[in-house]
Amino acid sequence: MSEQRRNFLTKITTTAGAAVAGYFSANPATASNAVNVRGPNGEASVLDFMSAEARADARSGAPSLDHSAAIQAAFSSGAAVVNVPGGYVFKLTKPLKIEKTIRVMGGGELRFTAGIANAAAITVTAPGCEFDGVYLTNPNMLQSNSGARNVGIMFRASLGSVTRSTIRYFQNGIQVESTGEYHDFIIANNRVIDCIGAGGGPTQKSTYGEDRGDGITVWGCAATITGNLVTAKAGQDCRIGIHMEGLANYHADSFPLQDNMCTVVGNVVRGPFRRSIVTENVNNSTITGNTCEGAKWWGIAIVRSLACSVTGNTVIFDRAATDGTGSAWDPIHAGIAVYGGAVQCVISGNTIDLTRGHARAAICLLGSDVDDAVAVEQRAATNGTARATLASANPAVQLGQLITGPGVPSATFVVSVAGTALLASNPIGAGSPLLTFKWHERGQGTAVTNNSVLCNAADGAMGIFAQYQDSPSILGNNLRYMGAHGIHCMDVSDPVINGNTVLGQQSAKHGIYLEASATGAVVVGNVVEGFNGPGGSGIAAANRIGGVVSANLVRRCETGMNLSGCTDMSVTGNSAMSCGTGYSQARGSGMLLASNASAG
Repeated sequence: MSEQRRNFLTKITTTAGAAVAGYFSANPATASNAVNVRGPNGEASVLDFMSAEARADARSGAPSLDHSAAIQAAFSSGAAVVNVPGGYVFKLTKPLKIEKTIRVMGGGELRFTAGIANAAAITVTAPGCEFDGVYLTNPNMLQSNSGARNVGIMFRASLGSVTRSTIRYFQNGIQVESTGEYHDFIIANNRVIDCIGAGGGPTQKSTYGEDRGDGITVWGCAATITGNLVTAKAGQDCRIGIHMEGLANYHADSFPLQDNMCTVVGNVVRGPFRRSIVTENVNNSTITGNTCEGAKWWGIAIVRSLACSVTGNTVIFDRAATDGTGSAWDPIHAGIAVYGGAVQCVISGNTIDLTRGHARAAICLLGSDVDDAVAVEQRAATNGTARATLASANPAVQLGQLITGPGVPSATFVVSVAGTALLASNPIGAGSPLLTFKWHERGQGTAVTNNSVLCNAADGAMGIFAQYQDSPSILGNNLRYMGAHGIHCMDVSDPVINGNTVLGQQSAKHGIYLEASATGAVVVGNVVEGFNGPGGSGIAAANRIGGVVSANLVRRCETGMNLSGCTDMSVTGNSAMSCGTGYSQARGSGMLLASNASAG
């Protein structure tokens, strides 16, 4: 989490093991690796900068000399390519810096044994640097729970890449730093394994651990993160496996990219991270085709972002019910979470397996009941289009904020801002209005479609839990073996809940349950079965005004439908089969009840 958002979450396991052990055996050096000659294309070996004694020490596999100065000299030499030859182990006791654009390659081990508890092993300040096939380790697990972070490779420049590399035993493996909104990174096909964390673990109410302990972190935008294996070391309390977070204070540095366009595809994230994959304040991003296991809070999360998609992922949630990791923040545990004022995001085609662990829900949409974030006022010149000119630049005006004021349509958000130039999501009436900018804490227009959820009924998890949302679509999901509600909407306005299959297992809860909102709802074409415990209903709604409940099939529930206090609602063409009571308390004013069937 960035320094600007350190307190955000106060409002709300396995190792790499023997499966990868073969990778760490020393590779035999080739003749070309060991030659002490600068290559014809500006290439150099780190051996070129070492004495014969130091070379022999590195070749032994158990070095006793300090090779820090030689490796630093190679990085600073001006060579376009620096080779770290396989079959060598280089002992390093000081952080290294790369201040010129270079490519570092080779499978020799860069073993950091001191000097990096509060520092990055390698800090990159030149744009366009590449790491390919490198191997970094922190075998003594040097770390700190405060101050600067322990990091493997840290970028403080854009256009970097890390590919086919292994980074082991670091608090943060690969990190794009939060000192600027750096952009255009490729992080692909790496092993970032045995990450270490700063939290107190499952039994301590520690306040540490929410600012470090990540496998891959990009503070910035336009990153491609694909095909990586990211693991947390057993027994550790790490933060996030793959983490993307925007930095609104640096928008002018990356216009028009600004906190968007990150792609996270085809990664495996495993072990005791609090969250496996997260995008926070990074808009227009996609999280697709990943596999996550071992998360203690959320498998995948979208936090306060616009127009992001989470599609085709598999989340195995095997947290123990007694696991109190991060309990100081009291999170709601879920396989996939959409948190804060997320707008028009899509959660589709994912598989969530809760049969081996405890969560409150497979999928959670979690907003806040009021828009209570600090508001920023700024006068602007507007011309009737979506473009406006602020009277003065204000870094507190940020992407994704809700805009209100004279001439501003409802649900208008900041799309981009660079200095005084503002682009809104809707045209704003011409004039010189005083505009108000604030974070919109209720979720807007999230689509949850075609997900497959497998629960452990005895554990009491819900399939989909939506709280403080406006106009969500919950469509075509297959939710099996619910022990609590199948789909639960708490203070959710105008939901559309269509075509879902919701199977309970002797649940005393409701298959579809809508409460704490007087708005209309559309509940059509769902199949609900097995909510036959005491008080259970197939479909239950309380005190809603208007809407449609139609063409639903409800089987083996204590009550087929319970529409207590609802008015002006069309309830037609439903079928309640093998239910104790077909329809209960559905006689409010203006209710249209027609063509509903009931059979014992």
